[in-house]
Amino acid sequence: MRTALETLTRAFWGHLRDFPLPEPCRVTLHPGVPEIQVQVAPGEAGTHLAELLLWAYTLDQVTATWWRTEQNNLHITIRGRSQGGAHFLVYGGVAWRHCGGLVQLANGAREGVSVDELYTLRMLLDEQAVEVAA
Repeated sequence: MRTALETLTRAFWGHLRDFPLPEPCRVTLHPGVPEIQVQVAPGEAGTHLAELLLWAYTLDQVTATWWRTEQNNLHITIRGRSQGGAHFLVYGGVAWRHCGGLVQLANGAREGVSVDELYTLRMLLDEQAVEVAA
């Protein structure tokens, strides 16, 4: 009989085997919950959001939340289940200044957001980057 930790470990590696995802900067297995937490590696805002979205697109029953932290960052959390049923929490964040007024949240405020809204934010950030470069 497998332990909860063995089950989560197999679920994580199975998910990575099934989907070519970017390497995370941190993975935490919580056998008591049970849940796999994945922190997406930091990077440029558009790239970071793209990596969060890649993870989201591999999960079922996805919900997402974003909030403006007291440290003035936009923190994003994505929850979902793998095809094998494992619970995943994927998270990351970008500096608030990179949001360019595209997200309207008071300091400390939090709200649910759809994957489509995250995708739209990513596309708008890319458009802003092109305009600045031009």
